[in-house]
Order: sequence, then C-alpha cells, then structure tokens
Amino acid sequence: MPQTPPLINRMLECLKKQKDCCVQLLEVARRQKKAIDEKNDPDLLKALQDKNPLLETLQELDREMQPVLKSLSDSDRELMIQKGQALKDEAAQVLEQLLAVENACTKILKDKKEATFEQMKIFQEHKKGLKGYGESGGKSPRFSQEG
Repeated sequence: MPQTPPLINRMLECLKKQKDCCVQLLEVARRQKKAIDEKNDPDLLKALQDKNPLLETLQELDREMQPVLKSLSDSDRELMIQKGQALKDEAAQVLEQLLAVENACTKILKDKKEATFEQMKIFQEHKKGLKGYGESGGKSPRFSQEG
C-alpha cells in the first residue's frame, strides 16, 4: 500500500481539528440554548464568549488549508477525498446538529425581542396617556383638593 503524501496527512489533520472544533461549538451552543431557556444571562454571555476562540480556530485552519488545496494535483485531491470521506461525513452530522441548535436559539431570541418591543410600545402608550394628568418636575396637577 502506497504511503500517504505529507500534504494530504496535514490536510486530514486539519480536517480532524475542524471537526473537533465543531463538536466543541455544538457543546457551547447547547449551553447557550440552555442559558436562553433558563433566562440565565451570565451563562449566555459566557457561552457567547466561549464561541469566539473556537470560531477563530476554524478560520485559522481554513486559511491554512486553502493554499494547500490549490496546490494539490488531481490524483492527490482524489486520494484526500477518499481518505477524508468518513471525517467529512462526521463533520457534516455535527454541523447539522449545530445549525439546528443555533436556529432554535435564533428563533427564541427573535420571539423574545418581538415580545419586548410590544411591551415597550404598550409602555410608551401608557406614558403618553399619563401626560394628560400633569407634567412631572414640580408642576402641580390640574386637579387638586386644595383650592
């Protein structure tokens, strides 16, 4: 059996690191969803902060892989596809789960935003209605027992 070229081995290592990074992102996304469900803002902020280094790692790996991918011959590219198929399938499954959790979080936060906006509109309407009873800031009300 022929030996795998070093560039392909390096690419496969990068793909494995990307998959592992996606697994970690999935765990963080699950923590994020739990924090949203439990209305736990400190844990939500922590989860969001924990995502940044993982996303940066994914970008670094991608930058590292791009020039190598462009330099591979057709036969090396085929060999890499063959050797990396299982890794690609695993990563695709993790990414599907990650997207499902992220989409659920987005929907929950969007619904909360809309509910908060509606509450703010109601508050503004009530505030306008109260202006007819007098201004704050030391002025006396229009109706008074004194007088």
